[in-house]
Amino acid sequence: MGNSAPKSSGWRTAPMRTGPMSAEEEAICATFTDNSISTGKYTIISFWAKSLFEQFARLANIYFLVISLMMMVGTYTDLYDSPLTPWTTLGPLSFVLMVSMIKEGLEDIKRHRSDYQINTTITEVMDVISSTKANVVYKKCQWRNVKVGDVVRVANNSDIPADLILLHSSEEQSAAYIETANIDGETNLKVRNAANTGEEGPAFSSEGELVGHGTASIEYEDPNSFIHTFTGTLDFMGKKTPVDQSNVLLRGATLRNTKHALGICIYTGTDTKIIQNSRQSRTKLANIDSTVNTTIYLIMFAQCILSALTMIGFVIFEKRQGKNLWYICVADARDNLPAGTDLYSNCEWESSSDTWGYFFTFFILYNNFIPISLYVTVEMCNYAHAHYIDNDLDMYDEEQDVPSVARTSNLGSDLGQVEYIFSDKTGTLTQNVMRFQKCSVDGVSYSKVQGSGEPMGALSDAAFKKKNAKAYDFIACLGLCHTIVLEKNDETGELEYKAESPDEEALVSAAKELGFSLIERTSSTMKIDLGAGGKKVFKIHAVIPFDSARKRMSVVVENADGSFVVYCKGADNIMLERSRAAESADTMKAHLGSYATEGLRTLVLCKKGLSKGQFGKWMGKWKDAVNKTEGRDEAMASVAALVENDLELVGATAIEDALQDDVSGTISDLMQCGIKLWVLTGDKMETAINIGYSCKLLQDEMTLIKIQTLDDDPETIKLQLQKLAGHFGQVTKLNKNFFEVFNERIERRKTQWRSGIRRVSTMFSVGNRHTNESSMTDDTGDGEDEVEEEVEETILPEGLDLSQLESQDMALIIDGPSLAHVLGDRESERLLLQIACICKAVIACRVSPSQKALIVRLVKKNIYPMPMTLAIGDGANDVGMIQEAQVGVGISGKEGRQAVNSSDFAIAQFKFLRRLVMVHGRWNYRRLCKCILYSFYKNIVLTFMLFFYGFYSGFSGKSLFEDMVYSGYNFFLGMPPLMIGMFDKDMSQRTMLRFKKVYMSGRERMDLNVPTLASWMVQGVIDALVLFFFTFALTGSVGNGMYIFGTTCYSALLLGMLYRAASSTYTWNGVVAFFWVGSGLLYAAIFMPIYSNWYAYSPQFYGTAAEMVAGGDGQAGAFWLVMLLVPTTVLIADLTKKLWRSIFVTTLIDHAMEIDRGITHDAEEMIRVMQGDEDTIKGILRTRGEFADDGMYKWWLAFNSRLPKFKFDRHKLRLLNRKLDDKSKRELGIVDTEVEKGQSGFAYDHVAKGLGVGGTGRGEGESHSLSGRQDSGEDNRDSRGSSGREEGGKGHVRFRNDV
Repeated sequence: MGNSAPKSSGWRTAPMRTGPMSAEEEAICATFTDNSISTGKYTIISFWAKSLFEQFARLANIYFLVISLMMMVGTYTDLYDSPLTPWTTLGPLSFVLMVSMIKEGLEDIKRHRSDYQINTTITEVMDVISSTKANVVYKKCQWRNVKVGDVVRVANNSDIPADLILLHSSEEQSAAYIETANIDGETNLKVRNAANTGEEGPAFSSEGELVGHGTASIEYEDPNSFIHTFTGTLDFMGKKTPVDQSNVLLRGATLRNTKHALGICIYTGTDTKIIQNSRQSRTKLANIDSTVNTTIYLIMFAQCILSALTMIGFVIFEKRQGKNLWYICVADARDNLPAGTDLYSNCEWESSSDTWGYFFTFFILYNNFIPISLYVTVEMCNYAHAHYIDNDLDMYDEEQDVPSVARTSNLGSDLGQVEYIFSDKTGTLTQNVMRFQKCSVDGVSYSKVQGSGEPMGALSDAAFKKKNAKAYDFIACLGLCHTIVLEKNDETGELEYKAESPDEEALVSAAKELGFSLIERTSSTMKIDLGAGGKKVFKIHAVIPFDSARKRMSVVVENADGSFVVYCKGADNIMLERSRAAESADTMKAHLGSYATEGLRTLVLCKKGLSKGQFGKWMGKWKDAVNKTEGRDEAMASVAALVENDLELVGATAIEDALQDDVSGTISDLMQCGIKLWVLTGDKMETAINIGYSCKLLQDEMTLIKIQTLDDDPETIKLQLQKLAGHFGQVTKLNKNFFEVFNERIERRKTQWRSGIRRVSTMFSVGNRHTNESSMTDDTGDGEDEVEEEVEETILPEGLDLSQLESQDMALIIDGPSLAHVLGDRESERLLLQIACICKAVIACRVSPSQKALIVRLVKKNIYPMPMTLAIGDGANDVGMIQEAQVGVGISGKEGRQAVNSSDFAIAQFKFLRRLVMVHGRWNYRRLCKCILYSFYKNIVLTFMLFFYGFYSGFSGKSLFEDMVYSGYNFFLGMPPLMIGMFDKDMSQRTMLRFKKVYMSGRERMDLNVPTLASWMVQGVIDALVLFFFTFALTGSVGNGMYIFGTTCYSALLLGMLYRAASSTYTWNGVVAFFWVGSGLLYAAIFMPIYSNWYAYSPQFYGTAAEMVAGGDGQAGAFWLVMLLVPTTVLIADLTKKLWRSIFVTTLIDHAMEIDRGITHDAEEMIRVMQGDEDTIKGILRTRGEFADDGMYKWWLAFNSRLPKFKFDRHKLRLLNRKLDDKSKRELGIVDTEVEKGQSGFAYDHVAKGLGVGGTGRGEGESHSLSGRQDSGEDNRDSRGSSGREEGGKGHVRFRNDV
């Protein structure tokens, strides 16, 4: 069985080395790729070029390379003068590049070592020349030397070295058992059958029988990435045998429970299916990295402006003083030489036309505008953040012995900016530990839960004691319709069931408990222990497996009495369509509905008897279909449908998949952080809704919006979305003009400022201090608002877009078929996003793996500004959305490790997501932002000091600082920002988990944006003014020697920057204090004493340090006075700004920090405000002179809390819906405060794509959605930043018109 796949572009024919090959055959085998692999990025030859290319993909590195080249041109040519020597920049740049390249090289060496270990692994290959039927000889062979056509022998528990066609094994019927965890993440055992080279099966009963038949050949499809499909024809011993994926042993799988297996090699090396699927995942760039790149562009623009201003200053100075500048050979002074200056008559006079080159001089001078060590600092911070996650014991699962793992170090800060979380359900929110709880058989509901139905023992009695045929068929279907593999536990000696999914294991275990125990299985039989009924052997003639297209499984069984039966199980909606009417059908449907309300997963079981003639006729067709070389899958699906109809209902099962520990609490906390949660599941709508209520994603008072397709008509979906948009669009209308409200609010601001002034005068008094209005919570609270008579009386701004609305009392439910019609239709996508963004939660059910990824892409690409998305899942079917989201989190679950292997972060349970996002994410974001801002700030101060010195140097481009001193700036101040980025914590984790709304700092990008950067830049300019001119004032003049004055300014600058780093540091420990003090000592106690006495290297700087700190004529006193007053003034200015900000423009984050430190006078009031207590907030409004009416209150909250949405509460929502009659509600899919009862569906979460008979190869809905997205992708890219961006305040979510 297999999923259909696009036909290969061609076919290949390969000879089989079952005998000596001819030269022509050897030549054919030589054309195929060898079996070695290479996952390394570099070779010895390509490392330097390729690694350097990757380093210069970073904007800052390109910038400093260009600066270095400009320095060389200015130094060694006459085009312009360079104020600095090239090595002042080229040296640090080389060091930064060397560190990064060494890191890349070491990581690549690990890859090459791993490749070498794999390539040199030993396997056994048949020596056809030396072998006889009585004595088969195998030669030891490294994996890299295995060739196409070789007969390879694989031992038990060994990895398979290449893709093989199974010819023989030690087991009955030459079956082999493999584990494919390395391929698809599934840990269950799978059966592979030998090629049917004989009449009724494999022709070889021993290894020796393969010898002596001469060479053979196999024609098969070219290499491709479809691991679940294979088509080929084996030409051996005069017979052509069709082979498919059931005969293939894939490289990367492990042989289990089989002593040995022999196979013919068909694909090697990069042609193998696992390597074909091993494409590197999409490189994810952290959001902060993108912001830094944008910041660098802004800084470069500012540098160009500053260079231009300096050049203008030079032109003005030259025009005014040019006639007196004979001493520097200015052409205008040629005729103005003073007496006795004949020496200058030989000058190479420089005309004013050469002044254009001074732009480059000044651009070089100001090159430190951008910190050269920025990327190295950020990478080291990211590494530390990953280390914290890896070693967090609070995210360690002791039961499973699984720690948290940061698989991608550079995305730690993105965890603190998440706006949307997309979660799988089974195994992610639930435990994926299935328990058989209830069943419905012959109109009776049986249950393991006492008091909720007949006991399970009664079902067993009915089947085996009372001989109830329906009960027996139900149990037999459980025990026979499966693909379970038996494995003996070496420690206990007991047989264990290995299933493709936990659901199947639960069903077979239930059959065992009911007295129908599987004790032995071969490729064609099952042996069942019936207890008192003895042991019976059932012959299995055909197995038609589960897949995501058919949603059912069937087996054709021959009983001991020779009768033939088809047992079938599948999803309720599929099975009920294929079964004939029965008296118990209505009762069963009622039971299914009851099970659904409890959130149980259901299956319907059926049977069909076949006469001997019917069986023989069908079996002939089945064999013909299986043996087809073209159109095999379609033929098999068609033949399977012949017996999967007119079925007899025998019962229904209900399986419990319990929630993981603390799922509801985690979801509640994440939603209080302002994060939207979308659950994407394969379950039926009713089951998904009930799980939503169980995990508190949905609340009882919520209004649900259900979007379901009618008659598979896409127009009905679009019409429903249009009506919903029109319905909820009514709340954006208002009678009062927006500008009237805004102007009234400005008048009230005057009262606020007067109140702020009063607070300054009384802030140190014993009286209580009220919070500033802008610190209020971003929630309207759960208080009961007065219900207004008309919806139009809402105070939302005029012309507000529907996408800016938000309700805490709405949830959207949509199914997979509806999504198939929406995805790819730009208008429908836009409408869906508008409705979905209003809702607090979204549940998408019956979705395929491909649709999960497309949903993430839809939100990520079509909401502006682009939100930060996080996807979390545990199975192979979640890999697509994990890789599509900016941040992917994998859970080490029951469905293998494929999700973990494709993720950026790995955790053991969903509850750990709370700490990963709310604690680590927020800390990482805030401290890294501060590290980056400080890195830019300190360099801005340095650059503007050079600019101010230009007023005293005639804008000549001369540097205030000696070259080596200047180039050491980022080295001396390298550790303070690194310590901030590694260790800083603005508040404790207890406070963050208590006041979830503080997460808004990252979600709203409050710490690294253009206004924040501008604020730091302005402060940098002011601090540069203080440092330069205050130093100038204290030292008296600049005539004391340029290097004396410059180094004095430089020393004050370093100490001022250290003070500034100290005032920005919230967390102090021994390491932080050591490097803070050490940074100062590195300059003052090590560098200056050594360098200022190194006459051979820098004679002009010789003795500067001694003269500066101990020189005569008041120099020493001036220096120490500068060091005492100037840096302190910078510190006081910074503290004053922070004090003003804490009084007048306080934010929610500031108040949380105050509470964390215990310095808020009225902590209880502050806590009530942060928890959204409406009465407290309105009371504070009154003290500020604001209107306390409901309308002004809500607008005031929206404006001051920088909300991404404008909210309307439950009462207005109900009032809006009250205008609708029942028919209109049904058309819109609106359900008020009640849950519709219905049947629950069974989710095929273990199926990653459309597999098996009738499979599409892409999953449900993909054929509709992929083409649409591809067609619209270019349009979307072209429209970014175009007119589709609507006007709005910061943080508002806006949609592009061309979605």
